Amino acid sequence: DKEITSIVAPGGAGYLGVLAHHAPLLTTLREGRLTIRQGETTTEYHIAGGFLEVRDNVATLLAESFEPEQQG
Repeated sequence: DKEITSIVAPGGAGYLGVLAHHAPLLTTLREGRLTIRQGETTTEYHIAGGFLEVRDNVATLLAESFEPEQQG
């Protein structure tokens, strides 16, 4: 439940980016890196699949697993 600048997610058909006022979208997610940007701060996670819904300027992500990316 945060205000974010952008999301880059591993969609079922390839990586996709979501910005403010994105068109409504419902997609599957595959295993890969999820990048969330809040202003100048970028956080990366490893997800193992799930779903992403974008509607009314709100993105909802349901992931099978959601772990911070290991740095290094």
